[in-house]
Amino acid sequence: MSRPAAAKTVLRRIDLFSRHVLRVPLYGYQLRPLHAIVDSILNQKGQDFLLVFPRQSGKNEAVAHLLIYLLNLLQRRGGAIVFAAIGDGVGRGMRRLEERLENKLNRGHWRKGAGPLRRALGKASVIFLSSHPGAHARGETAHWLLVVDELQDNDPQHLEAVFEPMRAANNATAVYLGTVRFSSDALWQKRQALERLQAADGVQRVFIVTPQQVMAENPAYERFLHKKTAQMGRDHPIIQSEYYLQPIDAEGGLFPRRRRRLMHGQHSRLDAPRPGQIYVATLDVGGQDEAATSALAQLKNPARDYTVATIFELRRAQGVAPGPTYCAVDVFVDHGSRHFQESEGRPSLVQRLAAFLQHWRVAHVVGDDTGVGEGVLDWLAAALGATRVTPFRFTAQSKAQLGNHFLSVVETGRFQYWASGAAAEDEETPLSDAWWFWQQCLHCTYEMPDGDGRHGGLQRAFSWGVPAAANVAPPTGPQPLPDDRLVSSMLVAHYDELLQRGMINLGQGYAAIIKPQDVLEGLRF
Repeated sequence: MSRPAAAKTVLRRIDLFSRHVLRVPLYGYQLRPLHAIVDSILNQKGQDFLLVFPRQSGKNEAVAHLLIYLLNLLQRRGGAIVFAAIGDGVGRGMRRLEERLENKLNRGHWRKGAGPLRRALGKASVIFLSSHPGAHARGETAHWLLVVDELQDNDPQHLEAVFEPMRAANNATAVYLGTVRFSSDALWQKRQALERLQAADGVQRVFIVTPQQVMAENPAYERFLHKKTAQMGRDHPIIQSEYYLQPIDAEGGLFPRRRRRLMHGQHSRLDAPRPGQIYVATLDVGGQDEAATSALAQLKNPARDYTVATIFELRRAQGVAPGPTYCAVDVFVDHGSRHFQESEGRPSLVQRLAAFLQHWRVAHVVGDDTGVGEGVLDWLAAALGATRVTPFRFTAQSKAQLGNHFLSVVETGRFQYWASGAAAEDEETPLSDAWWFWQQCLHCTYEMPDGDGRHGGLQRAFSWGVPAAANVAPPTGPQPLPDDRLVSSMLVAHYDELLQRGMINLGQGYAAIIKPQDVLEGLRF
């Protein structure tokens, strides 16, 4: 068969094109929506489609195949396809397209263009535009197709005003791609609108690919997802939204009731270490108060954050757990003490902290060294040994990663807060240590930043915390609600991460005096 005849044959169907030209055969779940999209484009039906795939299951690969197939099919007729995304989504889409254009049929024939960015083959081209509301994207025409990537990050009003009119002249088809996040974002709104149309005319427009469908065709994906779920927990927000396609705002708050139940331990609060057990500490450092000059002084700023050190007893991994269980067994709390200055009847904060940590024979300390905490962590490193103290610097990204890893620890059942002890330590007793901790969990919220800040997913882009305006109302009257006990506890996730990466050894050393053996003992001469 001649080259033109062969090309004509494979251009009849996109599955043949993917297999024989791109040499990357697509799965059935990828091809089903592509066949419907191609039919809408070539017959100028102008339909809208929504594609939602589990993470890493080939959604963007399928779209790249679609774009290259159309470029080959339309290179003599000409016309533009518009690909829109926020932030680095434009670059990702362009790079994937270029990689697949380097096939035997198209290599050396496609070309780059600018003003706006485009990749062309013959008279046909794919135009890449930013869908950010601050970008200048008006005036282009989508002759055949409009693709909007990461729909959940986009502003629906901006898309309607700027990108929808690009389809008008040729009744172009639209394809929307995205990841499930919230039941109020653009993706969820589009899904509801298209599903109403489906119900009315029976034409499928929404293609939701479940992980079960992917695993049925790709056994390697099944092994990957089972491992990921065991590591992070089935109800971790990343597993829930990016793999099982469920919105993560269904329960509300970072620690809904179901998650708080997972965090409840069955052990009591302890007042001393148990023989043979390993203990680590996590430290959130609060500011010092200029009025804290004696044990009886009234603080000038009573709303100041507390310094909190939480003690965890480590229990070795059981069964398929990806690491040890962290059982919170005690807590040190200080409000406003001078960090390094002693006063009458009041040792410095670092002196009392060091005594507390030595009492518990902690093997390691992870502490917040952001701002006022830096000097305290340096002092503890000098007193306890630099290898036993790890600083954690809070930034927007590191805080997001800490929250993400802490949820993994919780969802795999490896965080346990003490459940009982003296009456004054019970979580139902207002102003007790346990009560403060659970109140902070109850009030902890989270959000995803707007626009291109969401790219990178939950690992880097979500913020969490107790709102600054949060208050509680114990019998003594309304009080501001800090986040110190919660932050201190969540720092154990950084210790767990270091442990998983092999940067900390899980173990203890013991000193002992061994009586020397007389080498001549028992010998007869």
